[in-house]
Amino acid sequence: MHESRRLARRRSGRHRAGRRPVRAARALVLLVALTACGPTTASTRIGEAPPATSVSTEGWAQTFGDEFDGPAGAPPDPSVWVPDDGGTGWGNDELQYYTDGDNTFLDGDGHLVIEAREGSEGHTCWYGRCRYTSGKLTSRRSDEVIEFDQQYGRFDARMKLPVGTGLWPAFWLLGRNIDEVGHPEAGEIDVVEVVGRRDDEVEQHAHGPGLHFGAEHILPPGQSVTDWHTYGIEWSPDRIAWQVDGETTRVLTREEAGSGWVFDQPFFLLINLAVGGEWPGSPDSDTEFPARMLVDHIRVYQPEGAS
Repeated sequence: MHESRRLARRRSGRHRAGRRPVRAARALVLLVALTACGPTTASTRIGEAPPATSVSTEGWAQTFGDEFDGPAGAPPDPSVWVPDDGGTGWGNDELQYYTDGDNTFLDGDGHLVIEAREGSEGHTCWYGRCRYTSGKLTSRRSDEVIEFDQQYGRFDARMKLPVGTGLWPAFWLLGRNIDEVGHPEAGEIDVVEVVGRRDDEVEQHAHGPGLHFGAEHILPPGQSVTDWHTYGIEWSPDRIAWQVDGETTRVLTREEAGSGWVFDQPFFLLINLAVGGEWPGSPDSDTEFPARMLVDHIRVYQPEGAS
């Protein structure tokens, strides 16, 4: 989400490593087939069953996973996911107010829903009465407590993403020491972002001091971000490789990044659906609300045999 424009809101104070539990029960989840591709819609529908194709996880051991199972309307696992609320514009002149959980919920069919809505019930944003609400979740509870982070490995999210002028869904990672050193020194890895109406383009980026790497990846003809796709990275001490449905789409090496390589520490997870801002612009009369970002699962791995 290009955090260099988002830090105005962040609290001061030093960040210290908090508890970093390995979700043992989840680590025992079988590495079942990831799936991709489904019917194209401008705003994904709750309750659709993901059609099955596979993305190989051979050679990887799962360290974290959320399948988003639970009753309809329930919040995502509060021991992992923390709403990051507010309407400050997040450094990008964004128009939404991120609520404290009202816009992030399970659909009862194994999906997380992040829903952007038109209108607001009394929330105040940086420009006055908020015109939109939406949701943002992180695995970082506070400056001192991180529920999940990991250094290196594979990070996958299987999602259907909404498109429309002014919409900006994203799954991304930030360095654990963000409060100590700020941005871009802490590092940022944007696993996937979608901007506005570009239904066949996914943005893939990394940021560090003096480093602004990446560009859009164009999906194969006939595919859309509103279909099911698995977006991921494979991250090692020497490279970060971005993937869509298991196929590598771009690579950043340590050598190429030079002094901008700050990717040798644990990073935590963030997922959100922004509305408006400097990059996507404001919604227009054709933008459909509510707009829903559906997440089938988020899984994190390390190489088999790694300590």
